[in-house]
Amino acid sequence: MALHPKPRPRLLLALRRALGSLLLLGAAGLFAYALVPRAEAAAPTAPRFSVAGVPARLDASPVAEAARLADAFGARELELVLDDESSRASLAELGLEVDLERLSGLLSAASDRTSALSRNLDVSARQVSLAMPLARGRARLLDRLMGLRRRFDRDSRDAHFDFDTGTLTPALQGRHLDVWATLEAMEDAARRGESRVRAVIAQSAPSVTTSASAEQLVAAELGRFSTHYNGMARERTVNLRAAARRIRGTILPPGGVFDFNQVVGERSRANGFRPATVIAGGELVDGVGGGACQVAGSLHAAAFFAGLPILDRHPHSRPSSYIKMGLDAAVSYPQLNLRFQNDLPFPVVLDLTVEGGLVTGRVLGQAQTRRVSFIRRVDGFDAYTEREVDDPSLPAGARVLRQRGVPGFRVTRFRVIRDPRTNQALRQRMAQDTYPPTTQIWRHGTGPAAPAGSAPPAGDSHGEYRADEYTVMTQGEGVEGTAEVHRGGRTGTPGWTEREGMPQP
Repeated sequence: MALHPKPRPRLLLALRRALGSLLLLGAAGLFAYALVPRAEAAAPTAPRFSVAGVPARLDASPVAEAARLADAFGARELELVLDDESSRASLAELGLEVDLERLSGLLSAASDRTSALSRNLDVSARQVSLAMPLARGRARLLDRLMGLRRRFDRDSRDAHFDFDTGTLTPALQGRHLDVWATLEAMEDAARRGESRVRAVIAQSAPSVTTSASAEQLVAAELGRFSTHYNGMARERTVNLRAAARRIRGTILPPGGVFDFNQVVGERSRANGFRPATVIAGGELVDGVGGGACQVAGSLHAAAFFAGLPILDRHPHSRPSSYIKMGLDAAVSYPQLNLRFQNDLPFPVVLDLTVEGGLVTGRVLGQAQTRRVSFIRRVDGFDAYTEREVDDPSLPAGARVLRQRGVPGFRVTRFRVIRDPRTNQALRQRMAQDTYPPTTQIWRHGTGPAAPAGSAPPAGDSHGEYRADEYTVMTQGEGVEGTAEVHRGGRTGTPGWTEREGMPQP
């Protein structure tokens, strides 16, 4: 068994003294570190500042540095992208000016470690980007964008058939530059130091598009109707052509609705219409746009024989001389309208021509699939009365017919749409039309006596109005032109108004 000698007392005492000294030095070091402020122990590096992407020198005078940054800002270019094109200009050319007072204030705050700006920064931030403060002036940029809009904007365009060339004009998407939204986007991009911004554009879709070819659109005539006009009445002829020009080539897609007042617009001088004879309150008077009703009536009859649903149509306040009762269509902007719908599975094209004394409306499409009959029955009539009005422009005792009397009528209309392939027919009872009687008016002279040998002026030259008591007109597949069946009856033979005791001219 080994024996370990006991340690010597002096050696143990020396070791204890050395260990105590080391512990005392460590504690003193920890106490000294605790007394040193934390900020001085690990002082963070001050962040670097930039304005709109340009480094800022905070050791310089804020006013001088603001001027330098403003010069650099104005020299930078901004690209505006507008669809497939773009334009570049310096910010100075665009009129984007720096608010120097606000910018120098920002620089002062950035250099001051006690400012609210510095206190609110992330302590770990090494790079701080500031937006460039801009002056309020926008006039130059606004003028530039307004000019750009005038060149760039375009309205949407519906697909349209050109009968003169036989070609289809395709639909076109509309586009409109949103000036104020684009201005804001350009200012925001400039503040952030960006070099490229896309314009804000609103799109407007066309109402009518078609995938059909030009040949398919006009392959077959579905309905046609012509009315006579007097080519010597120049103002009325101008109006006929103005209205027809706006309608010709209109394409109605399946389910599409034709709106006469919307397509033709207001009958005003500004829209190319002139004063001509119109029917107002049962009397023939002058009014701007006279003749538009004849175009509407011709088109209504064509749509009727095409079998299209008639959504809105009004008879005149007296029978018209150019079209049969029941086929006329009175229009007056914006109160009275003509509207019909394309219920076929393919688009149809509307055609209106004014030439050779005829106003002709046509509806064309890919195939003729219907045979349509117009049936009209006179249910009753009302005799007209007459009256005289004093006229000092006529010699004393002279009597001139100002307006020929026209009886009033109540008529019932039917439409029969037949499918020749299946021989199935649809019979439609249309709304009953009522035409009030038109008073016969005489002008009675109250002026000075007429010179010897002078003749009184000519009066109303319209003849007696007659209407067949029963009329059937048919168009469509298997029918050449228009097949007609008439039965004069009580109201359709010459001299009937005299036989019914109505006053004669």
